[in-house]
Amino acid sequence: MAESRESPAGAGQTDFPTEPSSFAEDERISWSKLDSKYVLETEQGGEYEWDDALRRWVAVLDQADLEQQQQIYKVEGVDDNEDIAQQKKKRKKKAEDSEQQPKKQRVNTAVYATSIPLDADEDEVKQVFSRCGMIAEEIDSGRPRIKMYEDNQGQFKGDALVVYFRPESVPLAVQMLDDSDFRPGERGPDGRMRVQVADYSYKKQTDVPEEKKKSNNRDKQKIIKKTQKMNYKLADWDDDDPQAVTDTSSRWDKVVILKHMFTLQELEEDAAVMLEIKEDIREECEKLGPVTNVQLFDKEDKGVASVRFQNATAAEACVRLMNGRWFDERQLEAFIATGKEKFKRSNPKQADLNDDEQEEGRLDEFGAWLEGEKNDPSKADT
Repeated sequence: MAESRESPAGAGQTDFPTEPSSFAEDERISWSKLDSKYVLETEQGGEYEWDDALRRWVAVLDQADLEQQQQIYKVEGVDDNEDIAQQKKKRKKKAEDSEQQPKKQRVNTAVYATSIPLDADEDEVKQVFSRCGMIAEEIDSGRPRIKMYEDNQGQFKGDALVVYFRPESVPLAVQMLDDSDFRPGERGPDGRMRVQVADYSYKKQTDVPEEKKKSNNRDKQKIIKKTQKMNYKLADWDDDDPQAVTDTSSRWDKVVILKHMFTLQELEEDAAVMLEIKEDIREECEKLGPVTNVQLFDKEDKGVASVRFQNATAAEACVRLMNGRWFDERQLEAFIATGKEKFKRSNPKQADLNDDEQEEGRLDEFGAWLEGEKNDPSKADT
């Protein structure tokens, strides 16, 4: 049986009678005993039924119109002919399969530090650890995600949890800060500061009470907004982030200048210490990447050294780590070389920072020496 639909008022019905008492006089209208309704057929083949409740003619959908309407509202992946109970069973199975799938492994972004000076505050902890990456912020307050643990008396006990925004900062913090002095020349309550990757217990959450579930859903939106804000900050911070450094054609991108690494008095007292200083610098810098050359400029009263890395990424990391750092009661300066620096050394012919030019100069000197030997008869073999 065909279905009916309400026809827009006045749509082709201006000559349709609207009083049942006059239906018998219209040749287009007949009484359907099957449906117990008045039916009107137009000259164009259209069919209408009289709706007593609406007191108007309603167009009848034929089978083709009905199938077209069903196709419009058809939901992809849903079988309209399938039993409802079977559909529910499928949905339940799909939900169960989803729960059984292994959860995505969480990425650790935190480090745990011990033996921090007991009078340190949150700002100082942030200053030290932010050298290795951007520290995450709390959703509502915007405070850095740093937890400083207290003893039973409520006093800071020297332990802290620092959560970074990106996981790449974790290994760098462990590599650079572990077994170091939180403050230059000052030991913590248990000696040097120790920094290690935090375990996942700080991320574990107990079952959430029912009354807090709605609140947690609202927090999801806050988390999204906070992440976007942190990413905007990271765009600016990445100017100093070694992960964001791009390779360039400049040969000086790989060379770092370090100042106040030594004093001239140290060198005068012991000439052999120069080699030790070079080895110490190389060992420290190789934690950031391969080092191809280290030079000391022993005629500079500011204790200048240069370090050539194999890539610009490591050089940028060195600057970020070393600049402003305290060493033997001296605050270091670190910056990328421009090629215009001219520092003095004991051998001025080797004062340039470029290894290739130095090697070329040594070969030229050796060639000139050979030529001199050949041209000087007094130096000929007897």
